[in-house]
Amino acid sequence: MERKIKVLIADDSPFIRHILTDFISTDPQLELVAGAKNGREALELIPRLKPDVVTLDYEMPFLDGLSALKEIMENNPTPVIMISSHTREGAQVTLEALEKGAVDFLAKPEGHGPLQLYKVREEFLQKVHAAAGAFEKKPVLPETKELSGKPSHWKPFSEGQKLIVIATSSGGPRALQAILPNFSPNIPAGIIIVQHMPAAFTGPLAKRLDRESRIPVREAAEGDPIRPGEALVAPGDYHLTIGKRHRIELNKKNPLWGVRPAADFTFLSAAPVFRENLTGIVLTGMGRDGANGLLQVKKSGGRTLVQDEKSSTVFGMPRAAIKAGAADLVLPLEEIIPFVNNMFITGEEVEE
Repeated sequence: MERKIKVLIADDSPFIRHILTDFISTDPQLELVAGAKNGREALELIPRLKPDVVTLDYEMPFLDGLSALKEIMENNPTPVIMISSHTREGAQVTLEALEKGAVDFLAKPEGHGPLQLYKVREEFLQKVHAAAGAFEKKPVLPETKELSGKPSHWKPFSEGQKLIVIATSSGGPRALQAILPNFSPNIPAGIIIVQHMPAAFTGPLAKRLDRESRIPVREAAEGDPIRPGEALVAPGDYHLTIGKRHRIELNKKNPLWGVRPAADFTFLSAAPVFRENLTGIVLTGMGRDGANGLLQVKKSGGRTLVQDEKSSTVFGMPRAAIKAGAADLVLPLEEIIPFVNNMFITGEEVEE
């Protein structure tokens, strides 16, 4: 019998502990090993119970979630999912936690009705399963083998506007924090970032990235033009597509793959417009969003890059893109932006 994933919940709210316990009880592959009432209690239980995943609330007595996270990462590194509120303040704390090592986060349900709780339950269970393997060192699978050399089928860029679309989910904020500051301020392409996050989170994420980057980064708005050397973050709860005159269009069509924004919509709208001037990048993330759209980018003459397994927090999205045959190159995170900068500014990677 396969070993169950052991989960430890740390939350001072009896209601939230009850809800998360109920969620866990519905999944035969999960086992609740303890419910801690505060961060200090969680730190005492972790070395003894050795959970595979810990959930941490931020606001807890005796020791808050961020302080507990710091000690967990220093003394007993364990995948952590932060439990946050649907507020700007909750977003700021969550982003800080993700930078400090949390694998993912779950926004508390905005209502206590059965429908809201059901939606959060499915998301919670998926994230626990994904987080459980985040610290494992797995052998690289044959289909994820890094490609050597430079794709000979890449066409030279043509005249006209150029665009980079980056898709990411779980582990994305930390990955973006690593690559956005390294984009050259002279890069002659607009950048769109599709990060799976709720509405209150994408604005603070954009501001955080803007403070640390050499290019301006902001949350996208309806009608925004795509400008070279500027990054736009798709707003939470809206799909982002490319419309007439290369302007941003936002819509609230049904979630795709359970998410909104979905990168597939962005890739699919940009591919026929930008063709060989489009570069698609899929980074760490849970699920399979981006795979179909990235394949269309490739078929339309664009260039496609995917983060490798070793440097991904969660390999779901990159793996799906690779299995779909959408990846021209599979690269470690630290090599992606140097490669892209050279591609646009010096053209050294292109084999004519």
